[in-house]
Amino acid sequence: MQKKNHIVLIILALLGSVLLVSFASSINAAAQVTILSHSGYISSLGWYYVVGEVQNSGDMHLKYVEITATFYDSYDVVVDTSFTFADLNVLLVGRKSPFKLTLVNTEQSAKVDHYSLDITYDIFELGKPQGLEILSSSSYVGTLGWMHVVGEIKNIGVYPTTYVEVIATFYDNTGKVVGCGFTFSNPSDFEADQKASFEIILMSDRVPLVDSYEITAESDQYAVVPELPSFLILPLFMIATLLAVIVYRRQLRKGNVSV
Repeated sequence: MQKKNHIVLIILALLGSVLLVSFASSINAAAQVTILSHSGYISSLGWYYVVGEVQNSGDMHLKYVEITATFYDSYDVVVDTSFTFADLNVLLVGRKSPFKLTLVNTEQSAKVDHYSLDITYDIFELGKPQGLEILSSSSYVGTLGWMHVVGEIKNIGVYPTTYVEVIATFYDNTGKVVGCGFTFSNPSDFEADQKASFEIILMSDRVPLVDSYEITAESDQYAVVPELPSFLILPLFMIATLLAVIVYRRQLRKGNVSV
């Protein structure tokens, strides 16, 4: 009986720790965006691109995450600036989004030696409910050398959804972002419990660098359902294991299982 009580106490302690962390985070709420990776290159058109990925690393939902690039020559002289927004309009806590900056002035693009990035954003207290699910996706390279990412998305919410945007982030074998792309599902508006297809195309000059990709999505009403956050996996596994031990011991005492 004492061992059983110890197990119950351990479970309660683990649950209390998770709740305490969540409560402490809500008290000390802070907004923060982290740039996970980025890379710059000149395209076949002579334009300079910067592609990268940002993550909401704070504990407040954000919207309109704006990335500004300042471009320098080899003497650290500013040659131009450009800005863009993260592909996800709403960046929930812990979520990631790619971005792409474009410098279309070919003369200034040729002068770029390096660049710096700055981020601004707005707080979005309401956030977005999770109502979209990526059911499946696959990729192939077509005859033109372009990469096609095709798949299917479902509205798992209770209301119709509109302007469903699907976004792909492409990585090299080191995990650095080398490209990104987005599209609207077909159809872009659909009812609850319905599905839609999508196709995202990455142009040929970046395709040889791609080792993997990730997909996210959002609509006017919903965010996509994420994978289980990594910081919860171990506590939940431990809780599930302890609960299984308790059930097993009870069944063993009742003689329903054998050893």
